[in-house]
Amino acid sequence: MLKKLLSVCLVCIMLAATLAGCSSGGNKTDTPKASPETDAKTTEASGAPAGTDGAAADNGEVVEIRVVLQLNPEIQLENNPVIQRIEDTLGIRLIVEAPPLNSFSDRVKMLVSTGDMPDFFIYGADVFATQWAEEGLLADVTDKIQNYPNLISNISEEQYGDTKLLGDGRIYGIPRPNSYDKAGFMINKKWLDKLGLEVPETVDEFVEICRAFTTQDPDGNGVDDTYGVSFGAMQNSLDSGIWHLNNDFLSTAYSISAWHHGLPDADGSFKLRPQKSGYMDYITLLRDMYAEGIIDREFITHKSQEHVEKFAQERVGIVGASGKNYTTQIIEKYSLNPDDFVYCAPLSLNIETKPVYAMPPSNWMAYFINAKSDKIDDVLRLLDWANSEEGFVTMQLGLAGEHYNSYDIETRTIDRTKEQAEAVTKVTGNMMAFANAFDNQEALMGGSTPETIAKWQLEEKAADEKTMKCYTPFVKMLDKIAVEFPDDVQTLNSLEVRYVTGEVQMDELKSFIDGTYTEKTADITKEFVDYMAENPVRFED
Repeated sequence: MLKKLLSVCLVCIMLAATLAGCSSGGNKTDTPKASPETDAKTTEASGAPAGTDGAAADNGEVVEIRVVLQLNPEIQLENNPVIQRIEDTLGIRLIVEAPPLNSFSDRVKMLVSTGDMPDFFIYGADVFATQWAEEGLLADVTDKIQNYPNLISNISEEQYGDTKLLGDGRIYGIPRPNSYDKAGFMINKKWLDKLGLEVPETVDEFVEICRAFTTQDPDGNGVDDTYGVSFGAMQNSLDSGIWHLNNDFLSTAYSISAWHHGLPDADGSFKLRPQKSGYMDYITLLRDMYAEGIIDREFITHKSQEHVEKFAQERVGIVGASGKNYTTQIIEKYSLNPDDFVYCAPLSLNIETKPVYAMPPSNWMAYFINAKSDKIDDVLRLLDWANSEEGFVTMQLGLAGEHYNSYDIETRTIDRTKEQAEAVTKVTGNMMAFANAFDNQEALMGGSTPETIAKWQLEEKAADEKTMKCYTPFVKMLDKIAVEFPDDVQTLNSLEVRYVTGEVQMDELKSFIDGTYTEKTADITKEFVDYMAENPVRFED
């Protein structure tokens, strides 16, 4: 049924595009160009063939490869020095089509459905990609990637799970690796110092800090206008207002992550979130703090970054934060004094238990290769280079001397002028690079000044050293719950929020979970448990 539905969708897309006047034509290399209606960018990056290091094709000729990429509109493809560097280094000339971002997905589907597929393209590992794999349109690269060392060393087994589309362990694409995120929290150090308190490490200590921040006038203005903590909410329309990745610094103490469902329960088993052993304890803690008024009660309806804005305004003293970008997304974004705030590891239930970072695989889509292309190995050679240190730096930061003066990959710091920083945005960046992380880290980390970078290096390292990392596989089967049982998901969401706000009692929430919810999700739960048995989590201390 799903396959038939997808086929109908594809036909509709084709008809709509035809009626809109979309067409493709050829240039001198027979590369299809999008019509004016699609306003896509297509270019042939020409230049001299590589002449050193054996980079060119085996016969000494430059290999032309067609690719469809999702790019920022400011990227200029004509005479692009990064694309030229690829040709000079690898003997690969990229013929790039870059559809507008708002129609990118439709353009890819059109090319695949009409048989006009490029040699490779970027796309999400979704139901359409699964259908294309079923129909034999995507190259099976399982046995090939072993010949490309950087595709093994820079992309983890868990990340490749995203492109094992058919459930048979075969790999049908190369993930674009992104850096792993780590959910800790930030705390107002000025408030701690004023009240003579220490950074909390356990849940009980956290509650006491929240109580003090709420009741003891930590900002010294004589007004009862502060809260201990604010949470993120409304991360997804089918999620209730109590689940958000920024809340994981607290929920992982109960073996629960907002969206990273592969985190095992306290006993090592795998259950759906509302069936976990610590679920009731966690949301009851929120209920008790809500009733006492030591958390920002507006968090239930927060959208976007409202909780972070309140922290920056010093209306709340604690907020969840990303360990990889809190300096840029909070301190620098809101022009805060770095010395006034501290990043901390997630909490644990007791001092004897190590806090946990939930570490699901992090990808920005994947690169799928046309199964009928005669350049499959050339594409893999390109992606392998892009996952090397040289390729990663080139495609993220541009060319040394032209787009930056020096770069230290160990510290992820760069020396470049404002003019160089502006120039590189026109030739490359995250969306153009074939890898967004090298050794699990982005190209630039920690901030834009030596002071913030030094702060980030010190605090992130300290948090990392005291935290257990739990690497999990993708668990896409759980997405089916919201698709197959949307009304029940909404009911659960409503009950969760109303329980936290005191409108319903535990018996009503538990009755729904133990009855309707457990019964309807039984098959998906079994699929999840079986999958996790075959793809066990990996812990690193």
